[in-house]
Amino acid sequence: MGQVMVPERLLEIVQQNNEKAYPQIIMDEASYPYLFHLSDIRQNLIAFLPVTKQMRVLERNAGCGALTGKLLSMALHVTAAVESMEEAEILRARYKDADNLTVSVISDADTGTEKNVLYRDQTYDMILIAGEFSRYQKELSCMREHLADSGKLYVADANRLGLKYFAGCQEEYRGGYFTGLENYDENPRIFTADEGDVKPRVYTRKEYEQILKEAGFPEIYVYYPYPDHKFPACIYSDEYLPGKGELSDNRRNFDRDRVQLFDEKKVFDTVLAEGLFGELTNSFLIEAGNKTEEKRVIYSKYSNERARQFAIRTDICKNTDGEKNVKKYALYPEGKEHICHIEMAYERLTSCYEDGRDKIAFCACHTKNDVSVSAFDLGTTLQDVMERALEANQTELVKNILDDYAKRIMEYGGKKRFLLTEDFKKVFGEIDFTEEPEAVDTCDIDMIFANILIPKGSENKIGQAKWTVIDYEWTFFFPVPKLFVLYRALYFAYYQIMGGRGISLDELLASYGIDQTLKEQFGRMEENFQAYLGKGNVPVRNMQRVMGTKIIPFEQLTDQDTKCAKTEEKIQNEPAGVRKILYHIDRQEYQDGSVVCSGWALAKTWSGKILPVDIKAVMQDGTAVTVELARYARTDVADALKLRRACDVNWGFDCVFVAPREERWKLVFSLGKRSAEYCYRNE
Repeated sequence: MGQVMVPERLLEIVQQNNEKAYPQIIMDEASYPYLFHLSDIRQNLIAFLPVTKQMRVLERNAGCGALTGKLLSMALHVTAAVESMEEAEILRARYKDADNLTVSVISDADTGTEKNVLYRDQTYDMILIAGEFSRYQKELSCMREHLADSGKLYVADANRLGLKYFAGCQEEYRGGYFTGLENYDENPRIFTADEGDVKPRVYTRKEYEQILKEAGFPEIYVYYPYPDHKFPACIYSDEYLPGKGELSDNRRNFDRDRVQLFDEKKVFDTVLAEGLFGELTNSFLIEAGNKTEEKRVIYSKYSNERARQFAIRTDICKNTDGEKNVKKYALYPEGKEHICHIEMAYERLTSCYEDGRDKIAFCACHTKNDVSVSAFDLGTTLQDVMERALEANQTELVKNILDDYAKRIMEYGGKKRFLLTEDFKKVFGEIDFTEEPEAVDTCDIDMIFANILIPKGSENKIGQAKWTVIDYEWTFFFPVPKLFVLYRALYFAYYQIMGGRGISLDELLASYGIDQTLKEQFGRMEENFQAYLGKGNVPVRNMQRVMGTKIIPFEQLTDQDTKCAKTEEKIQNEPAGVRKILYHIDRQEYQDGSVVCSGWALAKTWSGKILPVDIKAVMQDGTAVTVELARYARTDVADALKLRRACDVNWGFDCVFVAPREERWKLVFSLGKRSAEYCYRNE
C-alpha cells in the first residue's frame, strides 16, 4: 500500500477497529496525529465534569472525535461541530452505533448567519471548546445566549505564559521558541465578531478571563490540567494545588523538537512556593457560566495507562457544606471488580493489622454505586516530612523514619512463612527464594511513604504518631514477603525522596536486611508486577521517545559542552590512543516501555589520562536506537580506582531508550578505536 494521508488512514482505522486496538495502532504508526486523535488519555480533560444523561452538549472543534466518545457516554445528546467533511466522515464511522450524536460541518468559509445553525432554536446545558479557542471568540456571545440558565461553557487551551514555553518548548499553534511569550509581535487586544478571523494563538489567564467576561460570562472557575490540556494526567484547581515534587511529567514535545533550558520540576516547586502556579501553569480548563457551583470536583487524577480492569480515576470532591471526600471510579466496565476490591482490602487489612492498630491504620472506605468513597484526611505524608528534613539537612530524622518504618512493617500485620501460590505466580512470577522469607497473607505492597499520613503537628514525634495508610489499592490476599514491602518503600524513597544521594541503594537495602540476592529477586517481582498491571505499552509520557522528537539539553547549546564534543579530537592528539575502557552498570530496569540503565564508564589512555566515552544502544539486529543520555560526576569512582589524571569526572550516566521487554540489546562504550559492550539478554 502506498503513502496514505492521515485523514484517510484515520478513517480506515476507525472503520476496522474498536478503541481497544488504538494503543497498539498508535505505537505502530509512531506519529503525532494518531496519538492526538486516538489516545484515550485525551478524555481525561472532561471525564470528571458534571455531565449527566439529562444534558445536551455542543462540542465546538470536535475534530476526529477524541473527546466525543466520552461526551456521548455521559450526556443525553451531543452536537459535534467539525471543520471538514473528512472529519465528519471519521466521526460518523467512529461512533456509528451512537444514537445521540449529531455531526455538523461548519467551515471557516461559512458566514456568521450560517454558523448560527448551531444555535438556531437550540439550548445547550454545556458547550465545550477544547483547543484553538481563538478561532471561536466571535461566537462567545451567541454561545452564552444559547446556554441554559445553569449551563456552562468550558474552554481548554494552552497558557501563553506556560512554564514549558520558558523552559524551551515551542509555541502551541504557530511554533517557534518564545513566540507566545513575546506576544506574537502583536498588541494584545480582544477580538470581536466584526474584526474577521483571528490567527491561531493562546492567551494568559488574565486575557482569557477578560475575553469571557466581555462576552457576558459573569462567573469563572479555573482548572489546571497537567501536564497540559491535550494529554492530562491530573486536573488541579485553586482549591487543590499540586504538592512539592508532583510536577515531574514534562516530556510533552510529541510534535516538535525542544530545548531544555532548566529542570521544570524544580522550577515548578519554586513557582508553587511563591503562589504563582495559576499564572504559569501550562494549560487551562476554564468553566464560565452564570454562577459557580458550591459542590464540585476540585482535583482529579487518572491512572488509565494500565490494563483496562485496573484503570481508575480518583477525585477529591467538595460538598456544599465544604466537607471533602475522595472517590475512585473505574474508567471502564472491566474495572468495577477492582473498585469493589478496595473496600474488601480495607476490611481485611484492618483485621490483619489489629495487633498494631495504634501504629498502622487504614483510611476507611465504602463502595456505593460502583464508586469507592473515603474521607479526605488533612494529615501530612511521610514523604513530605522526609523531603523537608533533607532540605534542612536533618538526615538523622530521615534515618529515624526509615528505622521506624522497617520496625512497623516487620513487627505488625501477622507473621507466617512464605508459601508460593498460583495467585502469587500470576502477579509476581515464579520466584525461587533461597531462604523462606517471613510473609503476611493480606499484603498492601504499595505502603510507600507518599501513601502514609501522620497528623499535622506530629512531625517531631513521628515515633509515637499513628500512621494512616490512605491508598491500599494494591492489596493481595495471598502470602507476600514482608521484606518486599520494605524493598519497594526503600527503593522509591531512595530515588524519589533522597534523589539517589548519600549511600548507594545496595547499602541502604543491606542495612535493612535485603542482600544482593533478595534485591535481584524483588526486582524481578516488581517487573512482573508492572507487567501484570498491563504496562507493556509505552505510556504517553514516554511517547516522545517513540516519536523521535528531540529534547536538546541546555549544555549542548553552550561552551560547557565543548569538552564532550571534542573528546575524539583529544584522542587523536594522544600519542598512542586509548588503552582500555572500563564500565559498570549500577542499575538496570524496565519502566513503562523503556529501558533505564545507569552506571559509569571511562577510557584510560596510554599516556595515563582518563576520559569520558561515547555511549550508544544497539538492538539484537544491529539497529541503533535513540538514547536519552544524562551524564554526571562520579568522584567516588575516581577515589575507588585511584585515578589521578582525570580530564573531568563526568563518567556517570543515566541511559534511557525504548525497547521491547523481551528483546536483547547492548550498550556500546567507545572512544577512538577501542570499545566495550554490555549485553543484556532477558533469560
